[in-house]
Amino acid sequence: MNATEEIWNILDEDGNLTGETMHKNDEKVWQKGIYHQGVDVWIINSKKQILIQRRSPQKKLEPNVWAMTGGSVRKGENALEALKRETLEELGIELDVEKAIKIQHYKTGNVWLEEYIVEQDINLENITMQTEEVSEVKFATYDEIEKIYQKNLFIKNRWEFVKEEIKKYIQQ
Repeated sequence: MNATEEIWNILDEDGNLTGETMHKNDEKVWQKGIYHQGVDVWIINSKKQILIQRRSPQKKLEPNVWAMTGGSVRKGENALEALKRETLEELGIELDVEKAIKIQHYKTGNVWLEEYIVEQDINLENITMQTEEVSEVKFATYDEIEKIYQKNLFIKNRWEFVKEEIKKYIQQ
C-alpha cells in the first residue's frame, strides 16, 4: 500500500473509533472534530542516546525539523504494527516492538498520539532513509534534543509531552 492508498480510521473527540474511515489526502483530515491515530517511537540505544531524524524538505508539514520516528496508524493496524511499519519504511530497520514501552497518550491537533520508547542498538550505517520523509539521522543526548527543541527546530507537540518520561527512563 502506498501513501496515496493510505486509509485511516476516524476517531472521536475522546479517541474512540467511530466506524468511519478517511483517506490520508481527504479534506476531512484537518476538519475540527475529526481525529486519527498516530504513533511515535523514541529509540534509545544502550548509551542512552536517542535516535532522531530530520524531516525531509519535501514534507508538507514542518519540513527540515528534527523528530522521532512515527506516523499514522492505518485501518486494520494496531499501534505497534504501525511503529514497526513506519520504522521499516522511513529508516529501513526492523524495530523490536516486543521491547516497546508506552509512555504517553494524548491529543494534539487532529491526532490522538501514542508515544513509545524502544531500547535498541542501531548502527547508523545500516539505515536506509526514505528520502520523501527523512533527510538525516543521528543519535542525540537528552540535553542535545532539549537544545534543539528550545531553538524551535524539533517537531511541535511531541518532545514537551514526553521529555519527563524519557528523562526518567534514561536515568534508570
